[in-house]
Amino acid sequence: MIIVLDKETQAYIKSINPNIDICINSNAEKFLCLEDKVLTLHNIDQKLSIDFSSTDILERINPKTKKCNVVQAVEGRSKGILKILDTTAGLGRDAFTLASRGHLVTAIEKDTYIFLLLYNALERAKNNTHLEEIANRMELLNTDSCDFILKTNTSFDCVYLDPMFPERKKSAKVKKEMQIFHKIAFNEDENNSELLEKIMTHRIAKKVIVKRPIKANFLANKQPTSQLKGKANRFDIYSI
Repeated sequence: MIIVLDKETQAYIKSINPNIDICINSNAEKFLCLEDKVLTLHNIDQKLSIDFSSTDILERINPKTKKCNVVQAVEGRSKGILKILDTTAGLGRDAFTLASRGHLVTAIEKDTYIFLLLYNALERAKNNTHLEEIANRMELLNTDSCDFILKTNTSFDCVYLDPMFPERKKSAKVKKEMQIFHKIAFNEDENNSELLEKIMTHRIAKKVIVKRPIKANFLANKQPTSQLKGKANRFDIYSI
Protein backbone atom coordinates (compact mmCIF):
# COMPACT_ATOMS: atom_id res chain seq x y z
CA MET A 1 0.00 0.00 0.00
CA ILE A 2 1.40 3.39 -1.05
CA ILE A 3 0.35 6.37 1.08
CA VAL A 4 -0.02 9.77 -0.58
CA LEU A 5 -0.90 13.26 0.62
CA ASP A 6 -3.66 14.18 -1.81
CA LYS A 7 -5.73 13.30 -4.89
CA GLU A 8 -3.30 15.01 -7.26
CA THR A 9 -0.49 12.70 -6.15
CA GLN A 10 -2.83 9.72 -6.29
CA ALA A 11 -3.82 10.51 -9.89
CA TYR A 12 -0.19 10.92 -10.90
CA ILE A 13 0.84 7.55 -9.47
CA LYS A 14 -2.18 5.85 -11.06
CA SER A 15 -1.00 7.25 -14.41
CA ILE A 16 2.31 5.40 -13.87
CA ASN A 17 0.72 2.13 -12.77
CA PRO A 18 -3.05 1.84 -12.29
CA ASN A 19 -2.57 -1.41 -10.34
CA ILE A 20 -0.72 0.19 -7.42
CA ASP A 21 -2.80 0.24 -4.22
CA ILE A 22 -2.95 3.82 -2.92
CA CYS A 23 -4.30 5.38 0.27
CA ILE A 24 -4.73 9.13 0.86
CA ASN A 25 -3.70 10.04 4.40
CA SER A 26 -2.53 13.55 5.28
CA ASN A 27 -1.64 12.46 8.83
CA ALA A 28 0.69 9.59 7.92
CA GLU A 29 4.35 9.64 8.98
CA LYS A 30 5.45 8.42 5.55
CA PHE A 31 3.79 9.63 2.35
CA LEU A 32 4.42 10.77 -1.22
CA CYS A 33 3.58 14.25 -2.43
CA LEU A 34 3.72 15.74 -5.94
CA GLU A 35 4.63 19.43 -6.03
CA ASP A 36 5.67 21.34 -9.15
CA LYS A 37 6.09 18.02 -11.00
CA VAL A 38 8.58 16.73 -8.40
CA LEU A 39 7.58 13.63 -6.43
CA THR A 40 8.88 13.73 -2.86
CA LEU A 41 8.85 11.10 -0.13
CA HIS A 42 8.20 12.53 3.33
CA ASN A 43 9.19 10.41 6.32
CA ILE A 44 8.53 12.06 9.72
CA ASP A 45 10.87 15.08 9.66
CA GLN A 46 12.85 14.04 6.57
CA LYS A 47 12.13 14.14 2.87
CA LEU A 48 13.67 12.60 -0.22
CA SER A 49 13.42 13.28 -3.94
CA ILE A 50 15.71 12.36 -6.85
CA ASP A 51 17.11 14.90 -9.29
CA PHE A 52 19.35 13.81 -12.16
CA SER A 53 20.13 17.46 -12.90
CA SER A 54 21.75 17.96 -9.48
CA THR A 55 25.30 19.32 -9.31
CA ASP A 56 26.58 15.98 -8.02
CA ILE A 57 25.15 14.02 -10.95
CA LEU A 58 26.17 16.59 -13.57
CA GLU A 59 29.74 16.44 -12.29
CA ARG A 60 29.75 12.64 -12.48
CA ILE A 61 28.51 12.56 -16.08
CA ASN A 62 30.69 15.42 -17.33
CA PRO A 63 32.93 13.96 -20.09
CA LYS A 64 35.83 16.01 -18.71
CA THR A 65 35.51 14.40 -15.28
CA LYS A 66 37.73 11.39 -14.58
CA LYS A 67 35.83 8.12 -14.94
CA CYS A 68 34.45 7.10 -11.56
CA ASN A 69 35.20 3.65 -10.17
CA VAL A 70 31.87 2.09 -11.12
CA VAL A 71 32.44 3.05 -14.76
CA GLN A 72 35.97 1.66 -14.72
CA ALA A 73 34.79 -1.59 -13.12
CA VAL A 74 31.86 -2.12 -15.50
CA GLU A 75 33.57 -1.09 -18.73
CA GLY A 76 36.93 -2.74 -18.10
CA ARG A 77 38.72 -2.75 -21.45
CA SER A 78 35.50 -2.67 -23.45
CA LYS A 79 35.13 0.14 -25.98
CA GLY A 80 31.59 -0.66 -27.14
CA ILE A 81 28.07 -0.10 -25.88
CA LEU A 82 27.16 -2.54 -23.11
CA LYS A 83 23.84 -3.98 -21.95
CA ILE A 84 23.86 -3.60 -18.19
CA LEU A 85 21.48 -4.93 -15.54
CA ASP A 86 21.50 -2.92 -12.31
CA THR A 87 19.80 -5.23 -9.83
CA THR A 88 19.79 -2.69 -6.98
CA ALA A 89 18.93 0.67 -8.55
CA GLY A 90 18.49 2.58 -5.28
CA LEU A 91 18.72 6.32 -5.93
CA GLY A 92 19.80 5.64 -9.52
CA ARG A 93 23.14 7.47 -9.49
CA ASP A 94 25.24 4.58 -10.81
CA ALA A 95 22.65 3.55 -13.41
CA PHE A 96 22.35 7.11 -14.71
CA THR A 97 26.14 7.50 -14.77
CA LEU A 98 26.53 4.31 -16.81
CA ALA A 99 23.77 5.40 -19.20
CA SER A 100 25.60 8.71 -19.68
CA ARG A 101 28.49 6.66 -21.11
CA GLY A 102 26.19 5.42 -23.87
CA HIS A 103 25.34 2.07 -22.30
CA LEU A 104 21.85 0.55 -22.19
CA VAL A 105 20.80 0.06 -18.58
CA THR A 106 17.94 -1.98 -17.16
CA ALA A 107 17.53 -0.82 -13.55
CA ILE A 108 15.49 -2.80 -11.03
CA GLU A 109 14.12 -1.32 -7.81
CA LYS A 110 11.98 -3.55 -5.60
CA ASP A 111 10.73 -0.89 -3.17
CA THR A 112 7.74 0.82 -4.77
CA TYR A 113 8.28 4.16 -3.01
CA ILE A 114 11.85 4.40 -4.35
CA PHE A 115 10.75 3.13 -7.77
CA LEU A 116 8.20 5.94 -8.03
CA LEU A 117 10.82 8.54 -7.08
CA LEU A 118 13.13 7.13 -9.76
CA TYR A 119 10.35 7.07 -12.35
CA ASN A 120 9.54 10.71 -11.64
CA ALA A 121 13.21 11.71 -11.84
CA LEU A 122 13.62 9.92 -15.18
CA GLU A 123 10.44 11.53 -16.47
CA ARG A 124 11.83 14.99 -15.65
CA ALA A 125 15.20 14.08 -17.17
CA LYS A 126 13.46 13.12 -20.43
CA ASN A 127 12.05 16.65 -20.56
CA ASN A 128 15.53 18.13 -20.12
CA THR A 129 17.26 18.58 -23.50
CA HIS A 130 20.68 17.96 -21.91
CA LEU A 131 19.62 14.73 -20.18
CA GLU A 132 16.99 13.30 -22.54
CA GLU A 133 19.31 10.95 -24.43
CA ILE A 134 20.73 9.53 -21.21
CA ALA A 135 17.30 8.95 -19.66
CA ASN A 136 16.07 7.21 -22.81
CA ARG A 137 18.84 4.62 -22.46
CA MET A 138 17.39 3.49 -19.14
CA GLU A 139 14.60 1.00 -18.53
CA LEU A 140 13.20 1.04 -15.00
CA LEU A 141 11.43 -1.96 -13.46
CA ASN A 142 9.58 -2.31 -10.15
CA THR A 143 10.11 -5.97 -9.33
CA ASP A 144 12.22 -8.40 -7.33
CA SER A 145 15.64 -8.94 -8.93
CA CYS A 146 15.73 -12.64 -8.04
CA ASP A 147 12.37 -13.19 -9.75
CA PHE A 148 13.51 -11.22 -12.79
CA ILE A 149 16.69 -13.29 -13.14
CA LEU A 150 14.74 -16.56 -12.90
CA LYS A 151 12.26 -15.50 -15.60
CA THR A 152 14.26 -13.40 -18.06
CA ASN A 153 15.46 -14.65 -21.45
CA THR A 154 17.59 -11.53 -21.94
CA SER A 155 21.38 -11.70 -21.85
CA PHE A 156 23.49 -8.85 -20.52
CA ASP A 157 27.14 -7.91 -20.78
CA CYS A 158 27.32 -7.03 -17.10
CA VAL A 159 25.20 -7.34 -13.96
CA TYR A 160 25.75 -4.75 -11.24
CA LEU A 161 24.93 -5.36 -7.59
CA ASP A 162 25.30 -2.64 -4.95
CA PRO A 163 24.20 -4.05 -1.58
CA MET A 164 23.38 -1.26 0.83
CA PHE A 165 25.80 -0.93 3.71
CA PRO A 166 26.15 1.50 6.62
CA GLU A 167 27.36 4.83 5.31
CA ARG A 168 30.60 6.38 6.42
CA LYS A 169 30.73 10.09 7.20
CA LYS A 170 29.80 12.11 4.14
CA SER A 171 28.23 15.44 3.34
CA ALA A 172 25.08 16.30 5.29
CA LYS A 173 22.95 16.09 2.15
CA VAL A 174 24.07 12.58 1.23
CA LYS A 175 23.81 11.46 4.85
CA LYS A 176 20.18 12.59 5.08
CA GLU A 177 19.33 10.91 1.77
CA MET A 178 20.84 7.63 2.93
CA GLN A 179 19.18 7.82 6.34
CA ILE A 180 15.70 7.87 4.85
CA PHE A 181 16.71 5.35 2.17
CA HIS A 182 17.95 2.91 4.82
CA LYS A 183 14.71 3.24 6.76
CA ILE A 184 12.52 2.09 3.91
CA ALA A 185 14.65 -0.05 1.61
CA PHE A 186 17.36 -1.82 3.61
CA ASN A 187 18.23 -5.39 2.60
CA GLU A 188 20.19 -7.83 4.73
CA ASP A 189 23.42 -9.26 3.30
CA GLU A 190 21.92 -12.76 3.17
CA ASN A 191 19.29 -11.51 0.70
CA ASN A 192 22.02 -9.99 -1.44
CA SER A 193 24.02 -13.23 -1.18
CA GLU A 194 21.03 -15.12 -2.55
CA LEU A 195 20.80 -12.61 -5.38
CA LEU A 196 24.48 -13.09 -6.27
CA GLU A 197 24.06 -16.88 -6.20
CA LYS A 198 21.16 -16.68 -8.66
CA ILE A 199 23.05 -14.32 -10.97
CA MET A 200 26.03 -16.70 -11.04
CA THR A 201 23.88 -19.83 -11.44
CA HIS A 202 21.71 -18.55 -14.28
CA ARG A 203 24.62 -16.99 -16.19
CA ILE A 204 22.67 -14.09 -17.68
CA ALA A 205 25.84 -12.02 -18.11
CA LYS A 206 29.53 -12.33 -18.90
CA LYS A 207 30.55 -10.66 -15.66
CA VAL A 208 29.13 -9.48 -12.34
CA ILE A 209 30.24 -6.40 -10.40
CA VAL A 210 29.57 -6.23 -6.64
CA LYS A 211 30.18 -3.01 -4.70
CA ARG A 212 31.43 -3.58 -1.15
CA PRO A 213 32.88 -1.58 1.75
CA ILE A 214 36.66 -1.65 1.44
CA LYS A 215 37.15 -4.03 4.41
CA ALA A 216 33.97 -6.10 4.08
CA ASN A 217 33.91 -9.85 3.53
CA PHE A 218 33.19 -11.14 0.04
CA LEU A 219 29.47 -11.36 -0.63
CA ALA A 220 28.29 -14.98 -0.29
CA ASN A 221 31.95 -15.78 0.53
CA LYS A 222 32.71 -15.86 -3.19
CA GLN A 223 36.26 -14.96 -4.19
CA PRO A 224 36.18 -12.45 -7.08
CA THR A 225 38.20 -12.82 -10.27
CA SER A 226 39.63 -9.33 -9.76
CA GLN A 227 39.02 -6.13 -7.80
CA LEU A 228 39.01 -2.38 -8.26
CA LYS A 229 39.65 -0.57 -4.97
CA GLY A 230 38.74 2.97 -3.97
CA LYS A 231 39.25 4.79 -0.67
CA ALA A 232 36.03 3.75 1.08
CA ASN A 233 34.75 0.90 -1.07
CA ARG A 234 35.80 -1.63 -3.66
CA PHE A 235 34.32 -3.35 -6.69
CA ASP A 236 34.57 -7.16 -6.73
CA ILE A 237 34.57 -8.39 -10.33
CA TYR A 238 33.38 -11.90 -11.19
CA SER A 239 33.95 -13.37 -14.65
CA ILE A 240 31.37 -15.99 -15.63
